[in-house]
This record gives sequence, structure tokens and C-alpha cells, in this order.
Amino acid sequence: MPVTCSLHALMPVVVGALHRITSGLVLRWLLFVAIFSLAAVPPLDPDLWWHLANGRLIVATGSIPHLDLYSFSAAGHPWVMHEWLSDLSMYLLYQVGGLPLLVALFAGVVAGSAICLYVLLRRSNLHPTLSAVLTLIGALAGSTAWGARPQLLNMLLTGMLLVGLGYYRRGRLSPLLLPPFIWLWANLHSGFLVGIIIAGLFLLGEWFDAYRSPTTGMPARRRKLFGWAIVAGTLLAVVNPSGVQTLLFPLGTLTSPLIQNNIQEWASPDFHSLAGVMFEAIVFLLLGGLATGKVKAPTHEWLWAFALLYLALASQRNVPLFVIAGAPLAGRCAQALLVTFSSILPSVVRRPAAEAALRWTPIRWSGPTVAVGVLNLALLVVAVAVMLTYRALPNLRSANEAAAITSVFPVQATNGLQAVGKPLRIFNYYDYGGYLLWRLYPQGSRIYIDGRVEVYGSALFSRYLRVSYLAEGWPSVIAQSDPDAIVLPSGHPLVGLLRQDRAWQLFSQDHVATVFTRVGFAP
Repeated sequence: MPVTCSLHALMPVVVGALHRITSGLVLRWLLFVAIFSLAAVPPLDPDLWWHLANGRLIVATGSIPHLDLYSFSAAGHPWVMHEWLSDLSMYLLYQVGGLPLLVALFAGVVAGSAICLYVLLRRSNLHPTLSAVLTLIGALAGSTAWGARPQLLNMLLTGMLLVGLGYYRRGRLSPLLLPPFIWLWANLHSGFLVGIIIAGLFLLGEWFDAYRSPTTGMPARRRKLFGWAIVAGTLLAVVNPSGVQTLLFPLGTLTSPLIQNNIQEWASPDFHSLAGVMFEAIVFLLLGGLATGKVKAPTHEWLWAFALLYLALASQRNVPLFVIAGAPLAGRCAQALLVTFSSILPSVVRRPAAEAALRWTPIRWSGPTVAVGVLNLALLVVAVAVMLTYRALPNLRSANEAAAITSVFPVQATNGLQAVGKPLRIFNYYDYGGYLLWRLYPQGSRIYIDGRVEVYGSALFSRYLRVSYLAEGWPSVIAQSDPDAIVLPSGHPLVGLLRQDRAWQLFSQDHVATVFTRVGFAP
């Protein structure tokens, strides 16, 4: 009897839940699960390894280093570990669940960013289906940044900031939330400077709109409070292990031509790639919507879109930030284009009778029913299971990840160097630096270079590029470096030259990497 009563009491809850499983809800879930599945890419980012090494170093020493420890070429150079909290968190998570947990976590960060993007598009009154389409396009536009890397946190935090600013504009959030938010961001990644810029442009736009229309603009008191919140957040941002250097660090990387010309993610977008085409589509959407003359948006939305567009055109790593920041204006542009096209296209009711056979009147449900809810739920479960099984889960299996890593990084070469059993000075290929230091630093070996290019400086990075491109004087760079070993991709042109050099002998070679040791070097 109690069981029967419980079932009777439970039925209204179940029926109510099924009524809420609409086609729109299914579409949103499918969208976000699809983005999660696509973003669960194998852990092949070269920088992943030195991020993990940083976290390991913090745990081992109980402190944040300020001088380089990993290389023999830049030993003692200043080192701003601006991602210290991200690196520490990544290493602790790695200790708990290995690389699969990190891959899943950062795929979740991408999905969370997509949710923020969808919310921003819907706030512009864009149709849910179009909002879903634009969310997918925006996610793909930023796909070059996908991977287990702290940089992705900038995308999520930018989305959260913009969503929060929308609530603040409507009087539903306190400005006191901004300073601790900026402080946390500043300790996770130096990209927090973008957050300060976005907050500043928001305030500037609100001041301008209030000046133009005092009766409808944000009250002066709330503007002043927000201004002080930005000041407090900026001051609080220097409360980190590197102090004011955390504020100055992003300016150095953003203004370095050497970095932008030689490191792919810092280069301008490639409009021949899928991500570049999606980015291009969003830019043309903005231009087309503005051309209609029907877009009316707050000033801060214009400032966000064009300020971040400038950064995105300068470097493809900023494209995801533009996608998020430009979403409010992009949604309004899409809505303006939809209205314009609707007014141009002929009405359905005016079609000639000859086309009557082509007419179709969809079934109009009187409202959500239990049967429709059950059907939607079944569709959702099956589709989610298929996407996760065939896309996400294979990349979350340790064996598959290990195979992918072995196909890209010098795993076998590192095993051989590790077996030498003594510290080595290794002149290495740029993308191999992180993996080599992750594996060999604990035994005392030091590398020549890795992805922390700001630590090495322009002069040393230029010397490395001279060797990598076989430019004039490359032998002298190697001679001056005096390494014990050289690790290169097996297809690199330098491999053939070193084979003919009597000063070097082949140590090991596989389909990924080739290792040479100096003649006279005794393993």
C-alpha cells in the first residue's frame, strides 16, 4: 500500500517533467553535448606538458619559481608563472584522474562557454534555432584553441563576465562581485586583462548612452559603483605571486612581432581552414546586419565587438574571445537580416494555386503532451549516447590517448635518453620541449627551448629559429650551445645534415623523432 501511494504521488512529478521536455530543450542539449564531444580532443597540445610540470614543481617545492629552472639556455632568466593556479589545479587533477580527466574537464569548459554564448544570443531576442546554429558556428570558429590548456579558461570567464554584466545592467547583481572575479582570473591566466578591457568598455558605453539619453541610461550611482569596482579589481589583480608583472606580461606577448610571425596560434586567422571560414561567416554576419540599418544596440555592444575583432584579426588565439564578446551584436545583426529577408521573400499565402500540391500544413500540437515528452526524451538519450560513444569516449580512453601521444611526441626517444641515467643538455625541437622537460627534468636534464617563449626572449628564440630554418650561422648556434644531445622530428632537414657531421652520432630513431649525441659523449 505505501508503495502504491508513493507511485501515485510520483506520477504528477513525472508527467510534469515529461511536459517540459520540449523539442527546444532537446535541441539545446544536443547542441551542447555535440560541442562537448567535438572538444574532447586528444591531449596533443605541446604546452600541456610544461603546465603539468609547473604544477608538479609547485607541489614539490611549496613555492612559485620566479627564475627559469627547466632550460640550460635561459637558466636564471625571469619567469612570470602567470598561470600558476591553473597549472597547480591541472597537476592535482592529473594526479586524481590522469589525462582523461583533464580532457573531459576542458571539453566541459568549451561546452560551458557555448552555453554562455547561447544565452547571450538569446538575450538579443534571436530565435532559439538560429541561436543554436550561431552557437555551433561560434564554437567551431574558436576550435583552434581546443585542448587541455589554461587558455580555454579565458573563453569561459569572458562568457561568464558578459552574462553577469547583462544581469548588472538590469540591476540584478552587485558590483562587489567583479573584484574577486578579476582576482581569480588574474591568478588563472594573464588573459584577465581582456576582462578588465571588457568591463571598461561596458562602463564607457553606459556613460555615453546615459549622456545621450539621461532618462533611459543606467543611473549615475550604479555607473560610479561599477567604475570603482573596476579599479578595485585591477588593484586586486596584482595580488598574485608575480605582482604587477602579471599586468605587464600580456602586453609583451601581444606586441612581439617575432612571436606573431613564428608561432602558429599567435598568427592571424587562417581563412582557408574550417575555423577560419566560421570566423569569416560571423564577420560577414555583422557586416550584413549593420548594412540593413535596423540594428539598434547599446554602445557597449559595439565597443565589445570591434575591440575584440581587432584582437582576433591580430591573433587567432583571440578568436574565441571575439566570438563571445561579439555575440550580443551578432545576435541583433542576425535578427535584422531575418526581418529583412522576411520582408523581401513572397508570402506563402500568395502562392498560386498551381503550387497547392507543394503546400504542407504541419501538425499543430495543442500543447506539450506526455507522448511527445517521451519521444523527445528517447531521441535525446539515443543521440547523446551516440555522440559520446563515437566521438568523446574514444578520446577519453587512456590507451587511445597514449597511442595518440606516441604518434606525435618523442616518447621512444625520451625513453632512451631517460635510460642514460644522468643529466643531459638537450638541444630540442620547439614542440618537443614541454614533453622532454616533463619526463627528464626530475633526473636533472635541461632543454634548450619550450613553449614558454617569453622566458627565452627574442634573442635566444631568434637563435633557435636560425637552426630550425637552417639559416646562415646555424652550426655556430649549436656549437655555442654545446648540447649533449639533439632531438628533432625524423623528417626535419637537419637530420640529414647531422648524419654527415662527424661531431655527431646517431643515438636513436623512430617514425617520430631522431636523437643525435655528441661524439665522445659517454652514456
